[in-house]
Amino acid sequence: MSPSPSIFPLLADGGLRVEAEPALAVLLERWLPLLPYDDPAPSGGGAVIRLASGDPAAAEATGGAPALRLGAADAWVDAAAGRAVFRCTAGSGGWTDLARGTAGLVPAAFGEETREAVAWDVYSMCTIACALLLGRMHRALAHAAAVVAPGGGAWLLAGDTHAGKSTTSVNLIEAGWRFVSDDHVVLFRDEDGGIRVEGWPRRFHLDEGWAGGSPLHRRGEVDPHRRWPGRWQRTAPLAGLLFPRVDANLPTVLSPLPAAEALAGLMRQSPWLLADRACAAEVLAFLRSACERPAYTLRLGLDTYRDTDRLLEVLRPLSSESWP
Repeated sequence: MSPSPSIFPLLADGGLRVEAEPALAVLLERWLPLLPYDDPAPSGGGAVIRLASGDPAAAEATGGAPALRLGAADAWVDAAAGRAVFRCTAGSGGWTDLARGTAGLVPAAFGEETREAVAWDVYSMCTIACALLLGRMHRALAHAAAVVAPGGGAWLLAGDTHAGKSTTSVNLIEAGWRFVSDDHVVLFRDEDGGIRVEGWPRRFHLDEGWAGGSPLHRRGEVDPHRRWPGRWQRTAPLAGLLFPRVDANLPTVLSPLPAAEALAGLMRQSPWLLADRACAAEVLAFLRSACERPAYTLRLGLDTYRDTDRLLEVLRPLSSESWP
């Protein structure tokens, strides 16, 4: 009898989970969010992504160019058939049955020297599979951080790598805010039709010079649960969106952003949005609703790099109810 798979529920309501053969779970270590997997998840089927051994090339990709390329993975999506196929640079492969809410990911054979490359395959496939499955579940995955102001609303920080998401998040956490995630968030509607944010936190990639107040342009990893115990919040209502960008030689400034520009910025952080045409219009409309919340650009200068009081003063216009 084969050992029981390792099971990792990804959503608070149990709607999506990852299952992995025990020998393959090591490949998930970098991708898996830092969630309380020991907590009992609600009962029910839900969508499932299975990481299993087998032939990575068993699922045949359709012809033509891939619908999406992310990290180490290419994805061909047949929206009409409700199916996607993955091929990766280190030889891994997989498929997703979007209609049934299942995915099968097969890593290439690996050893000590090739494990990192195969793990990157798995990281890329897991991200795409989750994004596609969540779209069919009327939810949206976004590459963004999220912090919760004292008033209880979550502010999304969306931007490219090195835009200042981690530094801004950490400064606000130090000032008493809570955090939802520094990497990926899931947007969904609650029972009343409001938009909520659920976090998939991972280790923060923070400049090693942050504690000293001067950037060293060298990043280290910080486990947020250990650094700020008790400060994580799994879900929160969406209050608005921030689009940070670093301009070290200028002072930090908060500027209102039109909804159309906010949507363009959020779409940039959701590169899988149009891959599944069967639900792309619905997810796009959902993101458009999110961008009807207050949105701002946040130009970050060195004046707020380690000056939390200055950052709080700049951000005060976000909401008078968000402050003690």
